[in-house]
Parts: sequence; structure tokens; C-alpha cells
Amino acid sequence: MKKSELRSAEEKYQFYRMRRDEFNELAREIREERNLLRDEMRKIKEEIAQEREERDKLVALMREHKRRKDELKEKIRELRKIIREKRGHGKGSLEEQYLELQARRKKLENEIVVKPHSVEEENKLIARLRALIAKEEELKRELEERKKLLGEVNDLQGELIKLEEEMSRERNEVIKLYEESQKHHMHMVELFEKLDFIRKKINEKHEEYLKIREKADAYHKKAVEMLEKIIEIKGEIRKRKEEEKSVMEELSSKAKEMSEISDEDVEEFIKKLKEKKKISYP
Repeated sequence: MKKSELRSAEEKYQFYRMRRDEFNELAREIREERNLLRDEMRKIKEEIAQEREERDKLVALMREHKRRKDELKEKIRELRKIIREKRGHGKGSLEEQYLELQARRKKLENEIVVKPHSVEEENKLIARLRALIAKEEELKRELEERKKLLGEVNDLQGELIKLEEEMSRERNEVIKLYEESQKHHMHMVELFEKLDFIRKKINEKHEEYLKIREKADAYHKKAVEMLEKIIEIKGEIRKRKEEEKSVMEELSSKAKEMSEISDEDVEEFIKKLKEKKKISYP
């Protein structure tokens, strides 16, 4: 009975150990897959960091060009205001006034020279002529000042064109840098999506690993329990064999003391030994 129990325990022990090893091997493979995914995630994080660094450099440079563009825009606005002020209003009317005044002066001079006048009339005409000449000189100075201002305006206009060209270059540079930074940003978005996917796969693998390890541990526990049972059964068998050996030695010793021994004597002797529990088998 004990031998069949031992055989059954050993078969179960081998089965539990085999299943434990199978699940341990499966857990090892899953752990390796999980670790490979972790390595991939680490590489993606490093790539994201590089992309972020490149993007931030471009953004910082873009902001600097934008700041310069805004400064130029403000300078252009101020320069245009100055140009408008220097150009003033009514330039045509001032020249027309000057030409009209010249014509009136010449006409009055001609009238004084050609037509006969009394002294009083001539004095009045000369007074009018002097007033016209004074006004003409005043307008002439204004026109010369306006011409000077227009020269300055032309210089300012040239500077304005340069500023506008520079602002256009800065604007184009801002657009270029923005587009480049967006490329890095969109790549980062793709990497983050990939990172989220891998993180989910890692979590799935880890959960799977824990479940397999739990099964392996359960079979290991059963194997240990069955091994303990095998040791216990073998101990009982060994103890029984020792008891049997002791009985046989005692029987042999008694047999030597008797001159003759019958089957009935042997059966009686064994019966007494059983009663003393020196023999545990039937």
C-alpha cells in the first residue's frame, strides 16, 4: 500500500515540477519580451528628449527673429510718420502760390513801367510791389526749406525700404523656423503615441508575467508539499523495514533456543509480536 502511495506521490511530484519548470520558462520568455519593450521605451524617451531640445532651440531662435521683426516694424511705423510730417500737406498749392505771386509781381512791374501814373498812384503801386516781392521771397524760402525736407524724406525713404526688406527677411526666417520646429513637434507627437502604445504593452506583459509566475509558484508549492510527502512515506517504509528486521532477528534468536519449532509455534510467536506492535503489516 505504501509503495503504491509512494509511486503516486513521485508521479505527482514529477508532474508538478515539470509544470513549474514549464511556467518558469514561459515567465522567463515573457520577462525578456517585457524588458525588450522597456529598452525600446527608453530609446524612444531619449529620441523625444533630442527632438524637444531641437524644437526648443528653433523656437528660441524664432522668438529672437520675431522680436527683431517687431522692432523693425515699430521703426518702420515711426519712420513713416516722420516722412508724412516732413512731406506735409499742400505742396502743390505752395508752388502754385509762388508761381501766381511771380506772375502778379511781373504784371505789376510791367504796369508801373508801361502806364503813366501820378506820384501818389505810383507810390501805391510800388508799395504793393514791395509787398509782393517780400511775399515772394518768403514763399521762396519756404519752397527751399520744403526741398531740403524732401531731400531728407528721400533719404528716409531709402532707409525705410532697407528696413522693410530686412523685416521681410526676418518674417521669412520666422516662418521657416516655425515650420522646422513644427516638424520636430509633430515627430514628438508621433513618438509620444508610440510610447503610450509600448507602455500599454509593457503593462500587459508585466500582468501576464505575474500571472504565469503565480501559476509557477503554485506548482512549486505543490511540488514541495509532494516532496515532503515522499520523504515522509519513505521514512515510514524505512521504519517498517527496520521493524521487520527486528522481528526477524528476534524470531531467529527464539528459534535457535528451541530444539524443534512447528508452524503453529511460529504463528503464535508472530501473533504475540503483532500484539506488541512490533509488526505493523497484516
